[in-house]
Amino acid sequence: MKRILSILIMVAALSACENQEFLAETNPNVIATDNYWKNLDETDSGVNAIYATLLNHNVLSLLEESWRSDMGWPGYGRPTPGNEQGRTYYYKTYTNSDNSIKNKWEALYQGIFRANQVIEALNKLEGTVNEEEWTVQMGQARFFRGLFHFYLHTSFNEGNIIIREKVPVTQEDFNKAVSTSADVIEFFRTDLKYAYTNLPLQYDGGGATIGRVTAGTAATILGTSFLYQEDYGQALVYFNDVIDNTEYGYELVDPSLLFTKEGEFNKESIFEIAYNTTHRSELGQWDELSQTNRLATLFGGVYVSMPAWIQYEYKTEPMDPLDDRNFYMDIINGKTMRNVPLRASHMVTLVEDEQTPFYLNYNVSEKMKKSATGWGFGHCKKYLNADHLEDENDNPEGGWNSGKNVVINRLADVYLMRAECHINTGNITDAIADINKIRERWGLVLLGNPLDSEHTYDYVVYTPQSLMNHLMYTEKPLELSNEGFSIRWTDLRRWNIAKSNFERLAKEEYYAVDYEYHTLLGKAETSDASIQIGPEPENFKMKVDFEYDLTSQNYIPELHDYLPIPLSEETSNSSIN
Repeated sequence: MKRILSILIMVAALSACENQEFLAETNPNVIATDNYWKNLDETDSGVNAIYATLLNHNVLSLLEESWRSDMGWPGYGRPTPGNEQGRTYYYKTYTNSDNSIKNKWEALYQGIFRANQVIEALNKLEGTVNEEEWTVQMGQARFFRGLFHFYLHTSFNEGNIIIREKVPVTQEDFNKAVSTSADVIEFFRTDLKYAYTNLPLQYDGGGATIGRVTAGTAATILGTSFLYQEDYGQALVYFNDVIDNTEYGYELVDPSLLFTKEGEFNKESIFEIAYNTTHRSELGQWDELSQTNRLATLFGGVYVSMPAWIQYEYKTEPMDPLDDRNFYMDIINGKTMRNVPLRASHMVTLVEDEQTPFYLNYNVSEKMKKSATGWGFGHCKKYLNADHLEDENDNPEGGWNSGKNVVINRLADVYLMRAECHINTGNITDAIADINKIRERWGLVLLGNPLDSEHTYDYVVYTPQSLMNHLMYTEKPLELSNEGFSIRWTDLRRWNIAKSNFERLAKEEYYAVDYEYHTLLGKAETSDASIQIGPEPENFKMKVDFEYDLTSQNYIPELHDYLPIPLSEETSNSSIN
């Protein structure tokens, strides 16, 4: 059962002006701070309002991050993409006046404002209420204040952002200058460490506490923050705790539970946003207070499709011939290897994927949107409702209003981040073991020399650099495509490979060719959305040699590694230079 978050809108009461009695009258339609926050029920409503911040699409900005990195083509149309907003991110032509940058900044600071309201209210109640409940609420509020500052630090202005440690009251409070990156790190880690120490490992409250952040959530973010600063030893402390501490209850789950209705809040999920199919009728589909999300439509083709490189990588991952999951029974040929690997089937749509059910009554090949010059070669599957609906329009409020949850952090990512730490501390054996833990789940050929006879290995002797290359260009992008908070872009930046990666992709050539597939009912059909690499095939329908050409030319690290402070903040805040 999903926990429906109640959204509590707090409005600070204006101070009455002297001798103007009408300004001192109480407005019955607002909640004034002097007559609220009287008990833990009210502060818990405030905590729910912090969680509700996550419903705002601008917090994760999944669409923009897809275009901005190497995870998404800007919508319908090739070689010229049709989505104007997508082009600005894909081609790196956005500026600080871009609305999406402003919206992201404001959404994150709105979450901080709500967290500060709760923190200040709880401080006033300290010692007068149930101590255990007080501590759990404070742990959640401080987690989110730390988290949102961490997100801002990761995304904006080389980490030099405004620290907001209290609810602003005076003009001076609003007009705060940016703090140094080091000071921001110290601030958000203090909050996250408090949450790590004081939040429970698991909750006992059943449905009412499903989706609440735990000590494991805080450990994941803390570990990530240390990894991003190349402090691998400290990162390992937290990653080891998340993976090895059985009291959290985390584990890698069966693929059938990933990105599905049945698998919401599964044991691999560390941090997840709960959406709901009940759209608030008074709100438009673009309103960020809605409890539904738009991601199924946005990732369905018009706004973003997958670039050729990653589609080709997904479908050509080597499947383990010793894993029976990689085979199906063909009525003519008997036991036959699947057309595409299991990871591809769960992450993206591919025209070759005839063995995977899609929207209940179809297979992927027939139902997916596809065409070389139009819809492209496939789409991100993680946000679709293909596991339980016949069509996205079967959502109660239509295709724009999906109730599918969004996972921000899951255990597979922690394994891969820990593998990176192992690589950088010279522990190749444990790094390979962590990566293979993920690959084994998907039935892929494992890395390194054989350790058993039950799996197939690639027999490659990996060096730190070759294993890091595998992590950077294969394992992490394929496992976490279009997922989490700015994972791919942050990785490209901190690994210092963004420029070379765009240049590499710009040089690659792919070909769209016809592929004859069979529908679930056995009818033969043909699509030109199959991707191949050279040598140049006969009768290809499109040569894909245009992806990332302008991107690689336009990308300037000093301008694009971080988002700029939005123009709206510069013009309204006198302390921003």
